[in-house]
Amino acid sequence: MVQSSVTVSVIGLLLFGTISSILSKVVYQTEGEDLSGHVKFFKKPWASTALMFVAMVMCLPIAWGASLIESRRKKSAASSEHKPLLSDEGETSGAGVASKLAAKSASFKEIMILGLPMAFDLTATLLMSVGLLYVTASVYQMLRGAEILFSAIFAVAFLKRSLNRRHYIGIAFCLVGISMVGASSLLKPTEGGSGDAGKAVQAAQVVMEDYAMSNVGLAPLQVVGYEGVLGVIALAILLTIVQFLPGKDGEGIHEDTIESFHMIAHSIPFWAIPAVLVANSLSLLLYNVAGMFVTEELGAVSRTVFESARTLFVWLGDLLLFYTPLGFGRLGEGWDRSSYLQAAGFAVLVVGTLIYSRGDQLEEDQEKEEHQEPDARPARRPTFRPNHTISRYGLHNIHRRRWRRAANAMMAAARMQPDEEQPGLTSSSR
Repeated sequence: MVQSSVTVSVIGLLLFGTISSILSKVVYQTEGEDLSGHVKFFKKPWASTALMFVAMVMCLPIAWGASLIESRRKKSAASSEHKPLLSDEGETSGAGVASKLAAKSASFKEIMILGLPMAFDLTATLLMSVGLLYVTASVYQMLRGAEILFSAIFAVAFLKRSLNRRHYIGIAFCLVGISMVGASSLLKPTEGGSGDAGKAVQAAQVVMEDYAMSNVGLAPLQVVGYEGVLGVIALAILLTIVQFLPGKDGEGIHEDTIESFHMIAHSIPFWAIPAVLVANSLSLLLYNVAGMFVTEELGAVSRTVFESARTLFVWLGDLLLFYTPLGFGRLGEGWDRSSYLQAAGFAVLVVGTLIYSRGDQLEEDQEKEEHQEPDARPARRPTFRPNHTISRYGLHNIHRRRWRRAANAMMAAARMQPDEEQPGLTSSSR
């Protein structure tokens, strides 16, 4: 039962993550009437950013519902007089799911601590939404590998963490892969910037969220949900400000929110924009829930591997939309000469991500070993110690390698003469 829930979580992570990335680009290709009656594309990065935070807020009802189920389960277990020797596996698995999703009591201070990660998340999402106007969904997804570089820089600078050799090797591979993918996007005639500033800000958001998580005792879904609440409040203020800023609508500076609602209500066809927005919200919600389960059950390293596979599925989905005979070609991405360079860069990027993740795993293993109790640590292989006084007081100046060779030679001699008493060191050997 547990294995099946993990499988469902992995499938949900890949499926809904892929759908979300594709729909984030597709919504810019939908059309609607503006306030003057002209038909234009729904290129509203601020609206897309607001949509993401609304989807994050929906994580809170799930956490509260799971908390209610968990409290009822505990009351039922406490009221039962006899506990069965063998519990049902399905009930145990369901209880584990509820306990992981269950909300915890949150103070106002803990919620406010999430304000800084929310600010970085909002800025990063807005910058990447603007960048998605100019690149394909596959390039956008691949260039998110730049987060590794910026996360490493911020973690060393602000969290005082140290990087090991695998981290540096992984960063080098990621830099090469990102450069290749970025070069391939520049070779496409209709595309421009790639939103690298968004990756840097999102890396800062990851570091700040890591710091905030170490100072609050909230469940993962609560963290996502309360960040969404703070983001919606901030966007309610910011959307009012950008409504009156100068600039062209839909390029990230000025955005007419009233026109956004008008275009949603006058979509062409009437269901296109609302359907894409609702589907994107649901996919973001389910992606967050599935991602939390994958990280909880399999670890962050395994999730990194699946996120790389998600990038591949996003690209395959774009190609499928372009070559499908149903008329969705403009919503997808075709294969051209630059795609070969993009594929090679993606392969290098995946290798770098995996190497960097192994560095994280090595660091976690070392921290666990350091925090283990002395009795819980694995027993070391016994070393041969001669019983003569010189072995205790006189050999500390001998080089370690020479001492190991001498000890191995003495042990080999002892094995060859099992019936004889092991000779000690004579005074002449001093």
